[in-house]
Amino acid sequence: MKIRLSVIYLSILIFGLSSLNFSQPSQQAPLELIATQFHEGLEAFRVAVDEYHSSAKKLEETGASVENLREVHLAARHAFKRIEFLLEYFDHSSIKRYVNGAPLPSVEQGVPEIRVLEPVGLQILDEVVFGDTPFEEKEEIIQFTAGLQHAYEGIYHYQRKININHRHVFESIRQELNRVFTLGLTGFDTPGSVNAIPEAIEAMSSIRKAIKPYRALIAERDEVLSKNIDQLFEGAINYLKGHRNFDTFDRLHYLKAFINPLYELVYKAHRKLGVETIDETSSLIRPVNYHATNLFSDDLLNPAYYASQRIETERLDKKIALGRMLFFDPILSQNNERACASCHDPEKGFTDGLNKSLAMDHTGQILRNSPTLINAVYAERYFHDMREEVLERQIVHVVKDKQEFNTDFFEIVEKVSQSSEYQQLFEEAYPTYKLSKWSMTNALAHYVANLRSFNSPFDQYVRGESNELAESVKRGFNLFMGKAACGTCHFAPTFNGTVPPLYDESESEVLGVPANRDTIQPQLDADKGRAVSGRPIDEAEFYIHSFKTTTVRNIALTAPYMHNGVYNTLQEVVDFYNKGGGIGLGLDVPYQTLPDAPLNLTTQESADLVAFMESLTDTTGMTQVPVMLPQFEEQTAWNTRKIGGEY
Repeated sequence: MKIRLSVIYLSILIFGLSSLNFSQPSQQAPLELIATQFHEGLEAFRVAVDEYHSSAKKLEETGASVENLREVHLAARHAFKRIEFLLEYFDHSSIKRYVNGAPLPSVEQGVPEIRVLEPVGLQILDEVVFGDTPFEEKEEIIQFTAGLQHAYEGIYHYQRKININHRHVFESIRQELNRVFTLGLTGFDTPGSVNAIPEAIEAMSSIRKAIKPYRALIAERDEVLSKNIDQLFEGAINYLKGHRNFDTFDRLHYLKAFINPLYELVYKAHRKLGVETIDETSSLIRPVNYHATNLFSDDLLNPAYYASQRIETERLDKKIALGRMLFFDPILSQNNERACASCHDPEKGFTDGLNKSLAMDHTGQILRNSPTLINAVYAERYFHDMREEVLERQIVHVVKDKQEFNTDFFEIVEKVSQSSEYQQLFEEAYPTYKLSKWSMTNALAHYVANLRSFNSPFDQYVRGESNELAESVKRGFNLFMGKAACGTCHFAPTFNGTVPPLYDESESEVLGVPANRDTIQPQLDADKGRAVSGRPIDEAEFYIHSFKTTTVRNIALTAPYMHNGVYNTLQEVVDFYNKGGGIGLGLDVPYQTLPDAPLNLTTQESADLVAFMESLTDTTGMTQVPVMLPQFEEQTAWNTRKIGGEY
């Protein structure tokens, strides 16, 4: 009996240590306060949604009624923003689908048909209610608010039952800091009202309120940290209150002075309190590295997640080196003259400098422009038309394409196996699989996944590693993330279509790209893009002319631009967006996702945007060409001029 009781007491002691005394009443108090805050917020949003629907039904054809509806809309959005950090954290998919998703149609995943999901929720309402003809669209507004009311009822009852723990609080606060900066202050969330800054005030005030109950506990371990967090939140909120103009808001200052420091300090508080982190509760690889302390840290995102790679550190370098060797070796092609580097030259940002890459044996061109491979790993899907979900299967498309490598892996493996040096490299990197189709594609995927660039002059400045940045670049970043609306599609910090703060999905856009630079009689490029990717689910009409949103990092090296290489300079690209895309040029683009209204950028503002994009150049450690294996030098006629120049 004594032994049994001793075991029980020991178990209790171990449990107490593992939970770091958070079972004590004083340390449970923060959760009780946060739960109260959340439940009151859930109810307040419920009331706001009900009032919104009621107001929509009463809408009359008078300016006052429309103005009242807009006020009720903003009140509902503010109520949402007060609980967004936990709502999104606990059920992102439902919030995106029914409450605050992008105002664009999509297709339902995992069903054997094209089932279109029309946009619903607060963002589409923001567009309609703050559009030019809200009264004429009265019935649509009533339908949207009724749908929101119905959907939220289920969300409300589900989320009220969730038991919030300390880890949830800290993780959701850090996600919200990212969301406020990348989706809130850019105007992504408020496409019609542009009410971004007042909403940011609500969101920041809410997460400040959520962390406030922890101040005493944090102070017990680090008084300075506790004080700094509170002062930074106060400063961040006051700055928003004092700078309400969307176009002139200094987002770069806000990022450096408030968002990044808070992102780091909240993490430090999380660790100081001994609360477990998400990777201590699950072995699953996630897109975001929770331990990164800056939104522009080079380790914020986990390449292994996107590449679906197992992390085997003892052979990682060998796999990357082998993949690099294969990448530059023309032996992979049918004629032994074409390598991956033929269209992805390191000196050109891993592109080829052509509007469309040359086909095998110089017989014409392939369909599209060669995209950069730098940071290409950070995507849900690959290629301009997003037809491939797995990074290591990218090479399969290239190998089989008659215009590219025009061969198969049986032939490639046969040729490579003639090299004893190659065989040794494969045995060292893949002792189980050795030389095989899978090990070849896996090695290439490791190399491409290692082409990562987050050390540009702009990154160094944002992280505080450098104090120098041209004023034009600063202005350009603020335009990119604000007035010019670039940051609503090219999301920070990847500046591609991978959506923050979870970074687990990638977007495509219909821009209305012309076939040539003729602005007098422009013609829409005939390429239907994602709609002809070969994926049945992408055959929806609104994916016609839709292309993956690629990164603008290293864009100074990767001209010409667009999927068809139609523009030779960044200034031409900015002019295209400034005019309102294809529709702005007078083209018929039914499903254009790019706003068709002119941006009204001045000449100086356009130049500043270009200056910012050019500041994102960084190819550190990526341009070195490997020395090829001796026995293949004559056979492949290897030389860097041939790969980077003629092809």
